[in-house]
Amino acid sequence: MRYEDIIFRKENRVATIVLNRPDSLNALGGSMREDIINAIQDVRGDKNIGALVITGAGRAFCAGGNIKEMEKMSVEVPLVERRAFVRSVSHRIITEIRNLEKPVIASINGHAIGAGCNIALACDMRIASDNAKLGVSFINMGLVSDYGGLYFLPKLVGTANALELYFTGDVIDAKEAERIGMVNKAVPPEELEKATYDLAGKIAKKAPIALGMIKEILYKGLNMDLASELDLEANAQSICLKTEDHREGVRAFLEKREPLFKGL
Repeated sequence: MRYEDIIFRKENRVATIVLNRPDSLNALGGSMREDIINAIQDVRGDKNIGALVITGAGRAFCAGGNIKEMEKMSVEVPLVERRAFVRSVSHRIITEIRNLEKPVIASINGHAIGAGCNIALACDMRIASDNAKLGVSFINMGLVSDYGGLYFLPKLVGTANALELYFTGDVIDAKEAERIGMVNKAVPPEELEKATYDLAGKIAKKAPIALGMIKEILYKGLNMDLASELDLEANAQSICLKTEDHREGVRAFLEKREPLFKGL
């Protein structure tokens, strides 16, 4: 498939989506939303891929929505059509990331603002360059958050910190984002690529069936009681115990070598 507004590549069991509208700081527009969805669906169907990285070209990760497109939509597009667009395209990006049974890492190379920040928050892990800036500054445009930010951010940084960021519209640097738990790690710009792919490569070698189940159960567990979570864990463990990957893990441990998992 040809992509117009992203670069999509695969190497060493890791797929990468590069948001590629650098002249607009990778603002969401054109075919970018559809390109992201199609690339994630490709990753879902590729058994040779164990992890996905999302990053941006140039100086930004993603500057959020295209302001000119937003202005046009607010004036010219009826409410019912605006709602349908958000649900059919924007929401799908988030659900595709969360429902992908493979780990997704946001490599935040620069500004991640508004919807761009929320796409990063939807990923399973975030590594940011020290020169990155993050903000959920919708209030400055008279808007509420979309792309799931009001769901994701409180779970990462706590309710009070999330409300402060949303109420003020402040943009924070990567070190502050690391301090409050918004990103896993902040690293010097020259180390971002290595830190990202070291982590992605390490994870991509793990047992795919177990990885997918861990991701699914952990996120479901955020909204479950303990008993329900324990049931999910028990069911998943009973499945994993019958996999070839489990047997390979046991053999590798006994033979003192690295396991070679195949998703079987």
